[in-house]
Amino acid sequence: MPVRKPLIYILLPLALAALWLFFISPAQQPASNSPKKLRMALVWVPNPQFAGFFLAQELGLYAEEGLEVEFLPYQTNESVHQQLVSGKADLGIDSPDQVLIARGQGDPLLALAAIFRISPIAFASHARLDVHHPRDLEGLKVGVLPDGTSTLMDALLAENGLPLDAIERVPMNYELDAFLAGQLDVIPIYITDEPFLLDAKDLDYNLLLPQDHGVDSYGDILMTTEDFVADNQEAVGAFVRASLKGWRFMIEQPDHSLELLQDYMHPLYANPEHQQYLMKHSAPLIHSGLGPLGWMEAHHWQRLYEALQRQRLIEQPVDTRQVFTNRFLDIDN
Repeated sequence: MPVRKPLIYILLPLALAALWLFFISPAQQPASNSPKKLRMALVWVPNPQFAGFFLAQELGLYAEEGLEVEFLPYQTNESVHQQLVSGKADLGIDSPDQVLIARGQGDPLLALAAIFRISPIAFASHARLDVHHPRDLEGLKVGVLPDGTSTLMDALLAENGLPLDAIERVPMNYELDAFLAGQLDVIPIYITDEPFLLDAKDLDYNLLLPQDHGVDSYGDILMTTEDFVADNQEAVGAFVRASLKGWRFMIEQPDHSLELLQDYMHPLYANPEHQQYLMKHSAPLIHSGLGPLGWMEAHHWQRLYEALQRQRLIEQPVDTRQVFTNRFLDIDN
């Protein structure tokens, strides 16, 4: 008959193994309570254009969802699209045309929410030139930025039967000096931003809004990649929920929001009056009354896709039903 070992000889090795797991090798233990870290790429320097995201951070809304969010500095030499597909960023903000162009290149970017449901992009011209319709742009010197505003100008020309060489394109930076000096006839602007600066210079100018002439586009889009969503559905849903709560807070409490945002502002936006102008003119473009915050519609994407196709900016066919999702949105927000 085999000799039975005392119970202590059986339990002791188990106890020692447990101690080793919890004390000797803690790095191997799952950090189930650790926040999920997310990196977000911005398409411009920090300002009230991104207020809802900063408020979600400041109010602890991301933390409540178990997230730790890092806002990456604006990059002049690498687009949001490039940062997402290279894995340097997990989420990003950019214009909807960039989603479609990326999809046409085989990069499966996915739009999660239309933050600006009405585009703030417009084209400012000197009042003396009497520009009121896209055909009035013919022959003028138009400033071109290295961003989605040039795509929107091309769409505006094509939609109104004008060749893409109808204007003289002049590369410009994000300063207004060349326009103020009369070296440029027309420049792209955000109606939420640059008019404040132009008005301060007592400059007479006209605004040409693309949506008034057949080119209706969303503005800032929250985006990521299909692969990131597939691997991080809970985190993506949590980020969208918290972010839209931040945007709702901005809309309902703009003055308090500005107080909370001061530590986030870039020096270019240090002027409190400039910040107030941005907040006031952004709110109706975000909360447009045409649906829940962030909501997107298929026909909207299809129209923009067709405009980009006419410009030969789409390399491969794109199914516009696959470029966006509303499944992370709260339809009652």
